[in-house]
Amino acid sequence: MKSSILFLTTALLAYAGIAQAYFNVPSFMNTLPFKGGMASAQKNDSLYLFGGENATMRYTNDLYKLTQTSTSYNWEVVTQINAPNGTIYSQSYVTADGQNMVLMGGMSNVTSGRGLPLQIYTYNFASQTWAAFAGNNANVSSPPPAEFIYNREFFTATYDSKNQLTYVLGGAISGANQVFSDFHVLDANFKSTALMSAPFGRYGHTASILSNGKLVVIGGVVLNGTSALASLQSAWVYDPASKGWVEQKLSTTSSRFPSTASDLTAVVTSDDKIIIFGGDSADGQRTRQYLNTIAILDTNTWSWSIPSIGGIPPSRRSFAVGGILDGGKHLTIAFGSSSNIYYNDINTFDLTTGTWLQSFSGSRSSGDGSVSKGLIAGVTVAAVVLLVIILFLVWKFQSYIRWLVVRIHNDIWKPRTGEPVWAETSRLVAQVFFLFIFAMFLYFVIRQAVESPNVTQRIEYAAAEVDVPDVRFCYDGYPSESAVYGPPGVSCQTDNGYSCTSYIKPLNMSVFQPTFSDNLGAVNCFLFRAPDSFKLTSTSGANNGSRLLFTMFGDQTAAYARVHVSVFAKEMDPNVKVYGYDDGMPNYLSEFDVLNWQTTERNDLQATNVYTIQPFTYSALSYDIVDHRYLQPVGWNYVGFLPVSNSTPEIESNFRSEAPNPTYTSGHIDLGVLAVFPETFATLVDREVKMYTLVNALGFVGGIFGLLIAAQAWLFGYRPRSPWGVVHRWSTGSRKQSLLQGLQQKFKTTDSGIPLVHPVHHRFSVNEFHNLGHETEAQRVSRVEERMQILELLFKAYYVDDEVFRSLDNAAAAGTQSKNSHQQQQQQQQHYGIATPGTQTGPNPFFSSSEKLSPYQQQKEDQNGFSHMFSERQSRGSLSSDANSQVHLQPTQDVHLRDMR
Repeated sequence: MKSSILFLTTALLAYAGIAQAYFNVPSFMNTLPFKGGMASAQKNDSLYLFGGENATMRYTNDLYKLTQTSTSYNWEVVTQINAPNGTIYSQSYVTADGQNMVLMGGMSNVTSGRGLPLQIYTYNFASQTWAAFAGNNANVSSPPPAEFIYNREFFTATYDSKNQLTYVLGGAISGANQVFSDFHVLDANFKSTALMSAPFGRYGHTASILSNGKLVVIGGVVLNGTSALASLQSAWVYDPASKGWVEQKLSTTSSRFPSTASDLTAVVTSDDKIIIFGGDSADGQRTRQYLNTIAILDTNTWSWSIPSIGGIPPSRRSFAVGGILDGGKHLTIAFGSSSNIYYNDINTFDLTTGTWLQSFSGSRSSGDGSVSKGLIAGVTVAAVVLLVIILFLVWKFQSYIRWLVVRIHNDIWKPRTGEPVWAETSRLVAQVFFLFIFAMFLYFVIRQAVESPNVTQRIEYAAAEVDVPDVRFCYDGYPSESAVYGPPGVSCQTDNGYSCTSYIKPLNMSVFQPTFSDNLGAVNCFLFRAPDSFKLTSTSGANNGSRLLFTMFGDQTAAYARVHVSVFAKEMDPNVKVYGYDDGMPNYLSEFDVLNWQTTERNDLQATNVYTIQPFTYSALSYDIVDHRYLQPVGWNYVGFLPVSNSTPEIESNFRSEAPNPTYTSGHIDLGVLAVFPETFATLVDREVKMYTLVNALGFVGGIFGLLIAAQAWLFGYRPRSPWGVVHRWSTGSRKQSLLQGLQQKFKTTDSGIPLVHPVHHRFSVNEFHNLGHETEAQRVSRVEERMQILELLFKAYYVDDEVFRSLDNAAAAGTQSKNSHQQQQQQQQHYGIATPGTQTGPNPFFSSSEKLSPYQQQKEDQNGFSHMFSERQSRGSLSSDANSQVHLQPTQDVHLRDMR
């Protein structure tokens, strides 16, 4: 038997890798056996599989049927009566009438090392009964006759359905280190006739029969003085017509030939192409290598082709079974082994596209991944059409594009009054640079949040009582019945004497039986499952107690046997679903989770919360039941608050076992005691959170943004910000009109213009007056106006954003245009800035009220008011000029000037 330890090491790796290569057959994923070395025979669209070996049994005699349907596969265990002994590396075929399956050769624990004739059995599909060939136990003379065929393994038995003949070639007996080169043909009654022997002894090869009756032998190990893999640059062909062997040279459509291999799988297509898969290097087990490649030999041209493979390939293996079950569309490869790994997968290769499929609906339209010329042409035409459309849109909407460019330019290029071009250019360059830094930092922060790893936080709340787990006891190697000790069993009580044995139920091993690679004997399992109301308490008093004490019973004479103990959280116990518990308590495991658990149980791959107890020992097991809140893969969890998670109960356990007590049986009838108790009396929560979230990123983004703004202001000074936001600035339609109307109604404009938008006009210029020795009032007013103009410019350039002022100007212009024609005529008739009688409402003798006059009237008054006043005063003799043209105002007029101010 192969090493179980090595099996466990390699099977664990295989389980992680082959699950994705499975053809999706969830209905019986955990029913398929893990086997290699099975005999296979094809009948219509089904493969019948017999025997083989697995991790715990060298020889098996199960009969299975694998059928391909239009959408998937069906699997069933075939009933058989009077089944032969378990065999490995045997050969089988279905007879031409489809009524029987013939099994030939192979090794078993009965035939190994006995030198018996070729063992032949026939299975009748109608009666489901096996019948042994009469010559199976024939006496072997010495020397045996030429027609005698020794029982063997690693040979080929190729059936010619047209002539109902069976060709037996080569093989070996591994225990005797014997390799055969004999070649025989058997008729329908299994009468043997010796034919011309093959040129060399050979085993681990394939022999495929073509439609013309020729037999093609490929691969394997050839014994020609020394043992070596047969080259695939040639094949040996047997022609029944000439009854001779011919070495056929082979060519290749590529630059290389397929890898040489032994124990490979070969299938013949309807057009006489031979497809080979897998195989190994035939080295010792320590250095043996395995293949999972496919090569196709076209026997019409005798050339190899190695297709470009798509999809997920199967694991590397030997002794796989194969067949084309749907008339030539798909190749099915299943089971097999590599070293101590045994496979139970089904793999489907699409012969049309060259792709390994995971479902029949997943077939690709192209196997080599190349892009068709039609696709390239279509993409080119689409690109040209898209370019034409873009150019047309640019031409059609060029005015809008120009407006957008001008708008962007006006929003960006804003030099301050008196500021040189190089200063504004430097500011824009720095702004672009800072914007680039900010964008890179923003990208980094967002990417960090999206790719953030999950971390787990342990939260602990003190609790007076805790739940108990489900505990499974599996007796491995203890007899199901014992006249002295009775059947295996478990009793339960707590530390305060409360009996909990009623919560222990035997599990039906006919439904599902765990596999233990030590294979010590019979397996019987029991499950302790208490109701939700049953708790363990940290304090003494009227309660259930603080720990569980399990006493195990069984045959004390089975010193080699063991008890395997597993603990589960109640809501995550797969035994409940597998064995059909109906106790009303919730179970969160999906069907896929249960199937995966069954797979690992059948391969003895459970490594957590599983412990082995020797008989006559005391053991202690502590546990913690943790509410693990996993983050669900939803986008909201990247935000950082109110995460979406699912609550999964999990169990953590620690185990200690003492050494067996050699005197234990003198005073005990049981096998030992197991104490189960909580590690901590607390409610434990493992909360999964993201290390970085978008909420965390806001702080970083705000900080860097503030730093860049501060750097910009430090380098180029403070720029005023507009009091309007996006809502005001980008409003359109009625919303925009309501904003303008609100400005027009709340801010009445005068003839002096809009501050920071309209420049102040010089009503009085110092050039119009001559300084006659002292400054006149008009000069002071002019200077005040000039100072105000400078002040406005400074405010506009350095302190105030004039966006709202410009909007007010737009609103005023709109209001001016809406005045009726009568008001316009009154404005034109207005002379010297004096209001029409009846319209002056304010006390100012020079200007009308801004509530009544239009901006045009105010502008005219602003231009002509002072000139009219001075001309009128001069006509009255109130003004006089000195030699230096300096104006002197009489004291009687000061009151009016003060009023004007």
